[in-house]
Amino acid sequence: MKHPVILDACTIIHLLCIDEDEFLFKSIKSLDLHIANIVYQEVCRNVNKKSLPDEQKKYIEQTTPSLLSFSRQTENIIKDISEDYFKNLCDFTEHKKKHNGELLSTALSLCVSREKNSKVYFYTDDFPARNQFSNYFEYQQIGVIGDSVDLLLFLHWTNSDFDEKHLKKHLQDLKSECNTSLKEFVNKIQKKKEKFTIKEKKDKNLIQNIDKILNGYYLEFDALSINKSITFFNSSKKYTAIKEIIKQFPDIDKECWLSKKIINTMELLSSHSIFKIA
Repeated sequence: MKHPVILDACTIIHLLCIDEDEFLFKSIKSLDLHIANIVYQEVCRNVNKKSLPDEQKKYIEQTTPSLLSFSRQTENIIKDISEDYFKNLCDFTEHKKKHNGELLSTALSLCVSREKNSKVYFYTDDFPARNQFSNYFEYQQIGVIGDSVDLLLFLHWTNSDFDEKHLKKHLQDLKSECNTSLKEFVNKIQKKKEKFTIKEKKDKNLIQNIDKILNGYYLEFDALSINKSITFFNSSKKYTAIKEIIKQFPDIDKECWLSKKIINTMELLSSHSIFKIA
């Protein structure tokens, strides 16, 4: 029995960025796949925003249209669970922002779980969204929320062609993909620090949080420390120049958490293989 799988935009983009010979794309399409149409739209929109190599961007633009056949329109998702239950979902999760991929994917997950009388797997690399919707998944007994690493592990043990060598390579490629943005972000922070005025160098809060970002990247990777400092700057009424740098990398917090997850998983794989039936 295939368990239903729901994918978010960030997960689709991450996996297509590291795909080779359409192996991952074909593996994903072989699942009992469901996608909210707003997620498809976010994929198309976000790919254009990301600074990807032309070949990578072209591949994603060529492959994503075939995902439309797995998508469900927003109005149909809301209709299928009813407007009252959709409002209940928003109230339960305290979702006050406009409709987005994570919200509609959660609604779609609820809908599919009831239609198929089965738990579903929702994969998203948006860690704040996972925190927001995990209690609802648990309370409504919808299923599991995972990320790209979890999806790669799942594809590995369910696919005889996906051996451990390929798993480790895909994880390394995913880490490199995340690190591209992180490295560029940290480099800009470092260059800004080098140009601090005497007044800025005496600002204890500024220096401490800048150093938390730099040390959290260059020393032992510390996603929590980096993201705490990003939150500090975003919530401050000062430090406009630093906030402008952060604004250039809207997914940097997600890249941090995912990078940490990849590092931990690769360390575990060095001594503990994922069990699969040969």
